[in-house]
Amino acid sequence: MDSSAAKPALLSHDALVMQQITGFMSNDFDILDASGQQAVGHVTTTGGGLSRLVAGSRSLDVSDADGTPLLHVQDPVGIGFDRFELSSPDGAEVAAVRKRFSMLRTKVDLTLADGRVLELSGNVLGFDFHFAMQGAVAATVARSWAGIGRGILGHSRYVLAIEPSVPPDLRLAIIGGTITLDLIRRKQENNG
Repeated sequence: MDSSAAKPALLSHDALVMQQITGFMSNDFDILDASGQQAVGHVTTTGGGLSRLVAGSRSLDVSDADGTPLLHVQDPVGIGFDRFELSSPDGAEVAAVRKRFSMLRTKVDLTLADGRVLELSGNVLGFDFHFAMQGAVAATVARSWAGIGRGILGHSRYVLAIEPSVPPDLRLAIIGGTITLDLIRRKQENNG
């Protein structure tokens, strides 16, 4: 990310609420401020309707509240552990994401384009997670039920608490990692 450019509003918040607004063939989110009231960004499912019908939501875009594209999340078709690609709007790699084998925890590595590794891990119940780099926690994520009506339809709410010192490029990877976390969780539920 160009350090001379103004930081997108979405990346200036230390607390975010990602409210899922899933439809029949989409896995969209409103990204809200800490109060959960004002939209500061959006996640929109992309890709053709036929591919979404057959394979589910495998391509998503993250944008700032004003619609400026910030990140593309891709779930390429493959065999083995879940892998995802995070890229900038111009196609440059932001991070390669790979789920690791773990019996009782969710563990995911986000290898950033510069080689740094951001680790995502969570508890067996799938409600509390943290992102860490070299042992230092960069952010925590709590998944909660979104309430009557929304919870019944499978909507989740993710509350991110990002350490204030985390730079914009890592914040973007954390948001992308939270989206991949939801995609992994949905696959696990669909597989039984």
